[in-house]
Amino acid sequence: MQIEKRIIICGIVCNNKKVLLGRKAKGVPPYPDVWHTLGGGVKDIGKAEQLLLNNEYNDRYFLKELGRELKEEAGIKISNPINICPKYRKNSRDAITENKYGNKTQYIFLEYLCDLDLSNGDGRPGDDIAELQWVKIEDLKKIKLTPPSYEMYQELGWL
Repeated sequence: MQIEKRIIICGIVCNNKKVLLGRKAKGVPPYPDVWHTLGGGVKDIGKAEQLLLNNEYNDRYFLKELGRELKEEAGIKISNPINICPKYRKNSRDAITENKYGNKTQYIFLEYLCDLDLSNGDGRPGDDIAELQWVKIEDLKKIKLTPPSYEMYQELGWL
């Protein structure tokens, strides 16, 4: 059985020492019933793979995809996005789990620290997110996060 591949672009959206997280509807994979760093799949996986080969994490294409995904997922705009590679980790993060159709999928995560653009409000659930929540950075340890999000927040020194 062939494993599918998705490149996921995620925004670590910060405002006033809080981070914006989303929770999918109950039972919806991947990672059901836990809090997610907001994001989603890039549209042009071929282009994304080429950029990854050259470690071009902050390429205009990725930043555009990040903005699109955060608008879809949470109805927000962001500013000052910067990938956490190479400052917090050498390469992008990956994980293998089931997708929403039950197929084994390799997820490659590109994670970006960014600020909330306050001219657009503080967000509303959209796309496949059931709930949004602003969480104080010091309270991240009190909630159930996806394994990739947990690992990432540990690397940032927030857990």
